[in-house]
Order: sequence, then structure tokens, then C-alpha cells
Amino acid sequence: MVAFSMPKSESEFKEWLLELVRTLDAIIEQKDPLLRNHSRRVANNCANFCEEFKLLQADEIFNLYLAGLLHDFGLIFFPGTLLKEPEERTDDEKVEIRKHPGVGEKILSKLSALKELLPIIRHHHEAIDGSGYPDGLSGDQIPLGARVISIFNEFDALIFPFTQKPALSVEEAVAEIKKGGGKQFDSSLIDPFVQFVGSNSGESEDFLLKKGDAPIKDIFAKIIQDFSTGRMAPPVMPQVVRDVQSIIKRADSTAEDVAAIIERDPVISLRLLSVANSPVYRGMQEIRNIKEAIPRMGMKETFNIIIAIANKSIYETDQVQFRILMDKLWVHSLTCAYGSKRIAEHLKLDDSEKFFLMGLVHDIGKSVLLKAFTEIPQAKKINFDIIQANIQQAHLSIGGVLLKRWGFEDIFIKVVTGHEDPQFSPDIEKEILVVHLANMLSRTIGYSLFKNEVDFNELDSAKFLQMDSVTLNQIGDEVKNIIQDVAHLF
Repeated sequence: MVAFSMPKSESEFKEWLLELVRTLDAIIEQKDPLLRNHSRRVANNCANFCEEFKLLQADEIFNLYLAGLLHDFGLIFFPGTLLKEPEERTDDEKVEIRKHPGVGEKILSKLSALKELLPIIRHHHEAIDGSGYPDGLSGDQIPLGARVISIFNEFDALIFPFTQKPALSVEEAVAEIKKGGGKQFDSSLIDPFVQFVGSNSGESEDFLLKKGDAPIKDIFAKIIQDFSTGRMAPPVMPQVVRDVQSIIKRADSTAEDVAAIIERDPVISLRLLSVANSPVYRGMQEIRNIKEAIPRMGMKETFNIIIAIANKSIYETDQVQFRILMDKLWVHSLTCAYGSKRIAEHLKLDDSEKFFLMGLVHDIGKSVLLKAFTEIPQAKKINFDIIQANIQQAHLSIGGVLLKRWGFEDIFIKVVTGHEDPQFSPDIEKEILVVHLANMLSRTIGYSLFKNEVDFNELDSAKFLQMDSVTLNQIGDEVKNIIQDVAHLF
């Protein structure tokens, strides 16, 4: 049995405490994802609010953030009641649901590490005039943290309702909160609340990411600036790739001409043969040389595989702690390449090999950013979630600039810079829709950095391409089998 070691420093204790609360947060998510999202918004708003207006000390704000995540923990023991309008609840349900602050406090009190959070959790439904619950406290008897949660808890429920009741606009919700000043809510908090909400529309940024974000934003800003101004040397296409591209463009080129170029690079030759002999491409006989591989795979497919092999080097790093993330990025890109090609083939779009290449390079900006980031000493100390969030924001423009320097045609640049859009217009280029859909498909088969579920029926890309979830799941299974066969060969 592994012995449990208690945290030895304050920072270790905070990390341990956060891990504990995140475990409890996962329980809330399992019981009710809507409740978990509500709690996270409330936690982020409360912590950012108190920090901005200097209402609490740093440790108190951290505790308030944790209390915000757990303030409705007691509600998971009243399944279904939360989804009813107040007037639809029976008298017994109305009594029971008012018990949730005390129920949450009682259960969480078994964990001594959470003792600082308990008063905030217990009293977040108290009213400043004494009409709240569970103890009818009033004024300063109510902990400040609980008074803050009271406001943001109500505000969030108005703009993100649990029931079918129409959501209020931010302005309408603010008006309702202002009506409760001096009655339900602490009137001294109303003006700063109005100012705060006016700047973030009711959903402020992640508090913990933001706390660790200040230095990393400066780092990424410098990387982007250095890349854009040429102070940072971008990756270059190997000469063999450029030579093969030139040969293929010639009308009179032959497989022998292409093979002669490829054979100059023993590493690419060896890997190309491995891929050609994989279950995805292999015929009845083993392919023994490049001249035999090219007719089997086709000129364009051969070129795509060569670019994939060459691109693999962009996803390599000497920094051990970043290798797993780099490997995931590489496999994700390869998955999107085969996914884009299979979707294009299903739709009978011209030149499906072109879609393979688009899927391959769609996230290339991420690898460039991450590789540059790994060279910075501070990188070892920064949380992966923070790194990933910043890469996600910046990779589109970097990828577009890189492909332009490599001489890719405009449609490739449009795909790289536009594939992350949450909504598309009906006249958007099909190439962008295909790569977006392949990107989403990678999440469903486990080859993405993101783990959230995808409903294909809700995606504009699936709607505009007229692809149903059954077909997409079938393509997903095919692509998953391909990746399992070839990913390790590049």
C-alpha cells in the first residue's frame, strides 16, 4: 500500500486542497453538469470580483473560490428538484431544498481541510435583512464571502436558468439584483457588482488560470512578436519535400523521377516504406523499394506521406515534460489528416489527398508555439492547462503565417485560420467545414487534447455538409483503426 504523505509547505497544501475540491467538483459534474457549470461561474465571478475591488486578502479569496465551487454541493442530494420552477415544487420539496446549505456543510465538515469554507457554504442563502436561511442571520453576521456568493449565485441563476424559464439579459438580471439591495443583498456590494458585471457580461475568466496567466501571456506575446518579425526562425520544409513537390508539378514526371528524389533521404525513404507496408496501404506483396511504393500509393498520397514524415520532426522536443503533449498534438494532426480525407471521399469531393494535407497542417501553429515555449526556462513551472489555453488562443495566426512562408495556396491558410470558428455561414468553403468536422471527429475517438463530448447534430459543419452522426461515427471507427496501424511508423 502506498503511504499518504501530508503536504509539507503552504504551496503544497494549497495544491492538495485544490485537488481535493476538484475531486468533489467532479462528483457534482457527474450528478448534474448544469449545476457544476453554475458553480464554476459563481466561483470565478466571486473570486475575480473580490480581487478587483480588494474586498478580501489573497488567501481569503482563494477560499472563497473553493467555496464557490462547492456552495451548492448539498443540492446533489435533491435530484430533480432543482429543475422545477419554484411554483411547481410541492411543499415538501420547498422545505427540503432549503436544507441544501446545511446538508452540504454537514457532509463537507467530515473533511477538516475544508473548515474555512464551511461558514460561506452554510450561509450563502442568508439575506441581509434576516429573511434568508438556514439561520436567519442578518447584516455583518453573514460572512462577507457568503454575501458575495449570494449576489452572484442569484445573478447566474437569472441569466443561466436551470429550468425552461426564459433567461434574462445581463441588464435585466442586474436590475433584479439592484431591487434586492438592502433586503436580500448587501447594498454596499451593489455598485461594485454593477461595475464588475458591466465589464464581463456575467461570466468572468477562469480565476486560477488568470492567476497563473500574467507571466505566461508575456511569454507568448514575445514568441508571437519574434515569430512575426523574423527574429525567431520558423521551421523549414526539408529540401527533399520541396524537390518532390517540384517534380510532381511537372506534367511529364514519372514514379522513377520521384523515387530518385526520395531515395536521397534515407530516413524519409525508410519511413515511407514502413507506411507503404502497413495494413492501410499494403497489397498482396511486400513493397521492397520506393519505386514500388509510389504506384501503390499514388503520386499525391506519396507526397502527403512525405510531408507528414517531415512534419513529425516539428513535434519533437528535448524537454521530457513536454514530449507527451507534443506526441498528442502530432497524433491529433495525423488523425485530422485521415479524417479529412475520409470525409472528402465520402462526399466525393475532388482531390481528397489535398484534404489529407489540410488536416495534417491545421494545428501546426500549436506545435510551433509549444516548441518555442519549451526553450524558455520558466516553462517547467507552469501548469499544462495554462499553457494549452494560451496556445489555443494564439495558434491560428501563427499557423497562417507559417503556411504563407512555406508557399501554400490561400485555401490552406483559410483552413488553418478559420477551422476553430464555433459558427459558420452556409457559403463557407467546404475545405474549412471538412477540416472542422474532422477536428471534432478526433475528439470522439480519443485523439484530441479536448475531452468534451461532441453532438454532430449540433455542428454547422455537419449540417452544411449534410453528414449524419451514424456516418460520422463509422468514419471515426475507420480513422481510429488507421491511426492505430500507422501513427507509430512516421
